[in-house]
Amino acid sequence: MKKFYTLLILLFLASALFAQSGKEVFTVETLVCDSTGAAIKDVAVYDAKDNLRSVTDRDGIARIATRMGETLYLSHLSFKKQAVRIEDKSLIDNEDGRKSMLIVMQRKMNTLTEVTVTENAPQLAYENKMVWVVDYMVQDDGIYMVAGNGVGYALLHLGFEQDTISRKPVSKKFQEFYRDAFGNLQLISGDSIYQVYCDGRNLHLLYGYSKETFRQKLKPVVATTDSLLVLEMRRYYGQEVAFVAVNRNNGQRFLLEDIGGATVEMARNWHLDNYREALMEAANLENNDDRNLTTTMLSRDYKVWEDAAGEVSNLSASVKQRLMLRSVYCPLFGIGNELYLFAFPTDELYVFDNIGQLQRKTELDFHKFLGEGLSKHLVSKNPWDKNLILDPVRKMMYAQFKGANGIVTLKEIDLADGKPQREIRLSEHTFPQNIQIYDGEVYYLFLNDRQTNGQDRRSLYKMRIE
Repeated sequence: MKKFYTLLILLFLASALFAQSGKEVFTVETLVCDSTGAAIKDVAVYDAKDNLRSVTDRDGIARIATRMGETLYLSHLSFKKQAVRIEDKSLIDNEDGRKSMLIVMQRKMNTLTEVTVTENAPQLAYENKMVWVVDYMVQDDGIYMVAGNGVGYALLHLGFEQDTISRKPVSKKFQEFYRDAFGNLQLISGDSIYQVYCDGRNLHLLYGYSKETFRQKLKPVVATTDSLLVLEMRRYYGQEVAFVAVNRNNGQRFLLEDIGGATVEMARNWHLDNYREALMEAANLENNDDRNLTTTMLSRDYKVWEDAAGEVSNLSASVKQRLMLRSVYCPLFGIGNELYLFAFPTDELYVFDNIGQLQRKTELDFHKFLGEGLSKHLVSKNPWDKNLILDPVRKMMYAQFKGANGIVTLKEIDLADGKPQREIRLSEHTFPQNIQIYDGEVYYLFLNDRQTNGQDRRSLYKMRIE
């Protein structure tokens, strides 16, 4: 009888295991991007019970433990909420057995809010319930916003006390601000770029030029001193970054520093494979006496230097390559009349003087620091978000950390030795967006639960750093 019960138990377990086959938990590396192929960071992934399962990093990638047939929900401040069902047809099988997935999210028109401030606690900064703010930028002369009210869109210039200095109607095609290395504010549309200028009373959009001109001539300039312009150039799918200094007096160029990522060799191999394919196609085309087409094809497929943004904007690009090759994060800042290069691939801070001479090199460890007390808690609970934020007035640097719960912690970095100092937690709001710091105050956007005219309402908050 005992053997009979044992056999029944084994049969039951076997049937249970068989019933659950195909439902085993596995990890999916998910790339989330918009309709142009640009990666979307800070996309929250929830399950049907509203449990937060993952958040995309700065490369738009999230690693999600899931099962076949499960439905996941993606949420982001600027994009429509989206449900995704885990099925074989949506998964990509990699050679090493891992599974990948590409998700494209659709942008939406969001709402914002305005600015009054008290110390230590975040306060609404721009209170206008009928306005949807698209983007903002804090400048030396105040706050600039692009906002809509359901009838049209406007470019607003506000004082730091939230008084409206100037207002200019603009097309809804303007969606984003960009501050160049010279401190000028640019307003970006889908096909063109304009410099924003306020004469004290009126706003003007100057020097309209194409996005291609912007990408080739202005965006590569990442920092300046009184003697140099510094260009950032990327190649091998963003795995190698060269900073080239240009003398502002005579135009002479020299290499300031060259930084390579951990997977640069893999990227070079892929690049050479593409180059070989291009040569083979070129040879075939030359045999057919179509030399013009050959030249066109080579210029298209073999680029020694990729654009400075280092982003793949074509959805036909390999999802596998984008998952395996992350663009190197090594920002360069002009602070005072010096250059500060944060070379995270080698965990070093390079400081150059105004003519590009190396003054000192310091070890960086704040992004992986496991010291005592708050610092240990910070790293274990709030992973490094690969984002540095400069307060241009006080010349202070802050590193952004973000926990799985969406709480952001800012850590002040001592520019003299690269070591972490005090910490500031933005604990009132989860997943704050577009964090900027100006003159000791933190600005950020937060998505409110309420809606205005059917639009999700974002609010601009401001909090003093003590």
